Amino acid sequence: MSSNLNILRGAITEPDESARLFGAWLDGALALPAPFRAWAGAGSVEPDPATLREALDRGAVGLELAADVLAAPGALDHVAPLLDVLDSAGRPLLVHPGPAGAAGGPGRPAWWAPVVPYVAQLHAAWWAWIAEGRARHPRLPVCFVALAGLGPLHGERQRARGGDGGAIDPLTFVETSSYGMLAVDSVIRVLGIDVVCHGSDRPYAAPPRLGLGAAALQALDSVNPGRLLAHVPQEVYA
Repeated sequence: MSSNLNILRGAITEPDESARLFGAWLDGALALPAPFRAWAGAGSVEPDPATLREALDRGAVGLELAADVLAAPGALDHVAPLLDVLDSAGRPLLVHPGPAGAAGGPGRPAWWAPVVPYVAQLHAAWWAWIAEGRARHPRLPVCFVALAGLGPLHGERQRARGGDGGAIDPLTFVETSSYGMLAVDSVIRVLGIDVVCHGSDRPYAAPPRLGLGAAALQALDSVNPGRLLAHVPQEVYA
């Protein structure tokens, strides 16, 4: 959960559950008092653009999509109807880890899933978006939680293996989750400060204190999230 974006996230992906469960979840999430607001889930197995439009009209901030879904081969074709709805509304996409699956099964320590499969999913989703997503949706704001699994730090390797680094994308943001100064500073050195948003892993972990100056903290806490949510009606995130 991102403390500074003041958003409650949720995702329903099973096609036989999504219509009823997501409707009930959204009813409850939209009834929460400020500062909490909901991200929509509109099905990733069977994308449902009509449900997404309705959720946005009711006050959802944007769409949350699981990182493993975005990273899958052919995913951008599959979820294009949902991203087109966001594009037309100017609403953001939030990329969050999906289920850990067998990788986080019995015998693993409690920290394994968030440290290993979640990070790997986000890393893959970041590069899937860099490789194809932005070219297909040039105006869509997107935010990857947990510093995109530190995917941005691997740009040197991508370029060394024939990738085109390109310019910094001002509409592709990352959120800090429970990362501290070492990781945040490293990502800022690669992406610049203007696309980094301060958040947390609450209720699992509070956000670490970042040893940045007042202007930098203002950017992470307020200015950058404001740019990410620039086209969201004010009452959704005020």
